[in-house]
Amino acid sequence: MAISKMSMVNNSYRYFTIAVDGYENRCMRGIIYHGKTPGFRFGSLLEMALDMDYIFNKMDCPKQTMEMRTFEGVEYPKPVIRNCVDEDQIRSGKLATFQIYVKYRYNASWQGEITWLETDEVKSFQSYLELVKIMDRILSGSEEMGEHGEAVNVCQVAIDSFGNGAIEGSVQNPLQNNFHGFFGLVDMAESLEKTIEMGISDGSENRTEDSKVNFDEDWNTYRKGGRNATFVIRVRFREYSTLQGEIYWREGKLQQSFRSFFEMLILMASAIGSTEPLEK
Repeated sequence: MAISKMSMVNNSYRYFTIAVDGYENRCMRGIIYHGKTPGFRFGSLLEMALDMDYIFNKMDCPKQTMEMRTFEGVEYPKPVIRNCVDEDQIRSGKLATFQIYVKYRYNASWQGEITWLETDEVKSFQSYLELVKIMDRILSGSEEMGEHGEAVNVCQVAIDSFGNGAIEGSVQNPLQNNFHGFFGLVDMAESLEKTIEMGISDGSENRTEDSKVNFDEDWNTYRKGGRNATFVIRVRFREYSTLQGEIYWREGKLQQSFRSFFEMLILMASAIGSTEPLEK
């Protein structure tokens, strides 16, 4: 559902300072600073995103142009705000410090600029997925992913652990016997893209009207799912620097379309949160 794009909130409140204190196994932890409020801690990129999105929604700025989807009967995941009671002023991160300026929330994602404060390097991002890739390249020194050979556009994501949004599990493609274990959101995104890299369209040509995934036919011999949850994902397009497709929650037997990698994460978090609290 499309909603208004205008906002009367002061532009300065769109800025967040992220003090990164750790990046073990490509899982980010640190402190978020916003406005004059005390900082609050996060233990993963997903927790950071949920906290920031919660503040955007409270301010109603930047306006969310599309209502985020969840599975039918499942509530939107609630963030766990962990205030920093032991630190009363903004400080730099132990590894890096970023200033994130979210200008818009179009296409069920974020658009804006990120500044690496230690070097004053500024980069634009067109989606939440592109934002986390920029931070990962800075923190890990990794380069852009290239081609990974033949792949298809359907895979299974098995979630084994989801503490504070720190996702751990595997991306699986039994049709090719490909299995990529991951720890953390960036690793999951990379594993997902490795699996479906060659199987999706970059444009709008040859769109299909059939958005139903034939799971019984395609996955009747699928391997054991994750300990927390299991999702089958079909990526159909790669537009606006993110992913679009369908996600099927095996345990809940529910399916939903997603318009961005961020919305796909929200769907995962809401499904897992409906059976196990995010803060556990």
